[in-house]
Amino acid sequence: MAIIKPLGASLIAVLALALIPGVATSAQKVTTGATCKVINQKITYQKKIYTCVKSGKKQVWSKGIAIAKPSASPKPSATPAPSASPTKTSAEEPTKKPEPTYLERWKTTGSQALAPFDAIYPKKLAQFKNVELIWRVSEKVPGEISGEIQARYQVTTDFWSSYTKFDFPVQVIIGDLDDIEFVCKWRGSHLQMIQPNCNTSFRTDKTRDWDAHTTQIVGKATDFYFMSDPKVLDSASFIPRVEHEFFHNVQFAQMSQYKSIMPCWAEEGGAEYFGVLLASNGNAERFLKLRALSVSAAMGRIRNTNSTPEFWKEWLYSTDMTSIVPNSSAWGCSGVSMEGIYHQGLLATEYLHLKLGTEGLLSFYRDAGIQGWDRAIENAFKKSKSDAYAEIAEYANREFLIIKSEGWAVPFCRQTCTNL
Repeated sequence: MAIIKPLGASLIAVLALALIPGVATSAQKVTTGATCKVINQKITYQKKIYTCVKSGKKQVWSKGIAIAKPSASPKPSATPAPSASPTKTSAEEPTKKPEPTYLERWKTTGSQALAPFDAIYPKKLAQFKNVELIWRVSEKVPGEISGEIQARYQVTTDFWSSYTKFDFPVQVIIGDLDDIEFVCKWRGSHLQMIQPNCNTSFRTDKTRDWDAHTTQIVGKATDFYFMSDPKVLDSASFIPRVEHEFFHNVQFAQMSQYKSIMPCWAEEGGAEYFGVLLASNGNAERFLKLRALSVSAAMGRIRNTNSTPEFWKEWLYSTDMTSIVPNSSAWGCSGVSMEGIYHQGLLATEYLHLKLGTEGLLSFYRDAGIQGWDRAIENAFKKSKSDAYAEIAEYANREFLIIKSEGWAVPFCRQTCTNL
């Protein structure tokens, strides 16, 4: 008869840990795109959070999301013990003053950009159930791309569950640059929309690195992406893209006809602002750098004009049309798409956020859905639309000039911005 020896305490502990799903030690190595077993399992490894996500028929580790560094609290200085030997004076041994950090330098500019940032981070607890996500991922898409996009949706939707209720599912389609038929198939199926020319309605030129869009129809939404090269994930233009596209669903949740109500600068500038804000992951320096990169984009008349409040007010009115035009299938913002509606619109929305707060801004959107944009903005500012736009213009002009005058404020990115 075999004698069964009792298990050692250390072996029991190891077996117990192995039976608990989602638990990982810091010694466990994780490689982006490598196969994983438990969907939605999260692993912390080398100061990044990795998530087990679905990529086609596989389950792989996402690209890690960096954990924001908490701001350090000053430590109390210890009283030095008396010493018998004489110490050198500062005149004898001068101490070199450390170079100010990017954040310290920014705080001397007089900018108000961090006020609304500080108001939402740390993130509030969730008030509503997280939005339902439906994933459609082409087998042609590299696991690193699908994993990163899925992980960023988890962070983004978790953030917005603190502020708004979603009564509709969001389908997310990820294809490579040539997957137009794949995207058209699933978009049409989910939204129950018939678009005979869908295959010819998207760009197919080989010079593009990525495409991202969103469509909402009668209680349903679809976000979709075209991308083939994982390096694009770290490009300056794509870094805030997931958060940008999802914010259009936040706008849709406040007013279903937002594309027929919001001015182009507010629709796209709002998505760009909150895209940059959420892509920072609560890191103030990352937020400021992404913001500066966007605002400094070389497009629009303002790049070749002396910036003044009067110019900004005129610009707001010149981009005040809506993206949906009655009795037309054309994009109503096409005529001003290169006039900075994303980038200068970011600063205009930032002021709305500063003035109204996150919940106040969403409430303003809902009011606009009922009363119309002009009446809602007059009620929110307690003044005429003209005076309200002048107030926005003052802020946008001031913040634009700060970025423009501080040459160090805009990061230099040759192709990617991995050091943000």
